[in-house]
Parts: sequence; structure tokens; C-alpha cells
Amino acid sequence: MNPAERLLKIYDKLVTRQTDQSMAKTWTSVFDLDENDLQLEDKVTSCLVALRKQIDFTSERLAEMDVPTDLTNPGFSRFKQVASAGHLNASWNGLRGHIQPPECRQAFMWSSWLLRNQTEKEISAEDLQELLDEIAELEESIADAEMSPILRSFIQQQIASIKDALILSAVQGSRPIHEAVEKFAGAFILNNDKINTEVAKSSSKTKEFFTKFGGFLKKTAEAADALDKFKTLANNVSDGVDAAKPLITQLLS
Repeated sequence: MNPAERLLKIYDKLVTRQTDQSMAKTWTSVFDLDENDLQLEDKVTSCLVALRKQIDFTSERLAEMDVPTDLTNPGFSRFKQVASAGHLNASWNGLRGHIQPPECRQAFMWSSWLLRNQTEKEISAEDLQELLDEIAELEESIADAEMSPILRSFIQQQIASIKDALILSAVQGSRPIHEAVEKFAGAFILNNDKINTEVAKSSSKTKEFFTKFGGFLKKTAEAADALDKFKTLANNVSDGVDAAKPLITQLLS
């Protein structure tokens, strides 16, 4: 799926909403978010920010092809206006007329054809749900694990970062996951000595969790076609590292 196709997919999910409700609830449905999530508003806002970035990203790809902006409007400009956190309390009926005219959809169809050779890695809905389920298991496991505050904080931060990236992948494709991979790699290398020391004195159960976490990272990287980045990380830290071998083995295998 290319960048414009992804916008078209989200656009179609939005304009086919029949129920008049707040835009917060409308976007919750469009982004397939859990309406009972205690952090729902933050996640809706994050997805809207990502959507606006995706519109800009697609516009930049088209600009590189010297496509005039009037060929992407009114679709692109109106979609970006509607995708604003400032409208979360507005009603869908109050905005649908702004974005539903056929000329809006035409802009996305035309852009999708122009960018037909810029296909990006797509994570299937099944793979995405499986990864989110694994994250839920990791979050539950780490809550019960005997782990030093340093290790717990590091892993919780990485889990949160990857979880956010997986949610945003529905809007931006694999790019957020690649960014989360790079963020993890930087954090791991920066804190390598500290992590190695903490893992070395951890219990076997904690080391098992570390191995499980490594397996999850590898699966996430494979789904987003980012495994080479993880393997580069593993190669960079493998020399002279003993305690972190469970994680490294998972990434290199």
C-alpha cells in the first residue's frame, strides 16, 4: 500500500460513518480503538497527529514528482482540517458535508495512482492484533516480575514506545515502527553497560522475561520489515556482552 492509498483507506472509513456522534467517537471507530481505554482521548489525538503527518508526507512525495497542489485539493486540505483534535467535541453531521463531496475522494484516488510504485510494507490486521496481544501479555508479566527499577523502567519505556508505534502503523504504515526500532537501538546502546550489569544479577525468571521480550522485538521487526536494524543493533552490542545474550540471541537467530 502506498502513502496515498493509506489515506484513501482512512478517508473511506470516515465518510462511510452513518451514525451522528462526536468526532471523538467517530475517530475511535475509524482507528479501531478500544472505546473503554482509559487513555482513549490521548490515543485518538495521537492518531490524528499521525494522520496529519501522513497527509503532509504524501504531499511531499507528490511534490517531488512536481504534482501541483491544486490536483490534491480540496481532498487533502479538507481532510487535514477535519483531522484536528480541536474538532473532537464537534458532531460528525456538522463536518461530513465538508469532506464527503466526490471531488475530495478523487484527489486521493488520483494520488494513489501517481504513487503506485511507492509501495510500503503493510502489517496485516491479524499480525497487528497478535503483536498487541503479546504486548498485553508482556505488560502483565513485567508487573509480576522480580526486576530492578532500572530494568523495569527501561523495558516499560520500550514496550510503551512500540505499542504506540503499532497503533500508529494503521495510519502511517511501518514508519512509526522503524522509528521505535531506532529509538530502542539508541536507548539500548546508550544504557548497554547498565542493562548488562542489571541483567547479570537478575533471577533466571527475569532473564526468561528478557528472552521473551527479545522474541517479541524480533517478531515486531519482521512484521515491519525492520529486522536488519535489530540485527545491526545485536551485532553492535554482542562483543563482550554476556548477560544480555538471551536478547541478542533472539535478535540474531
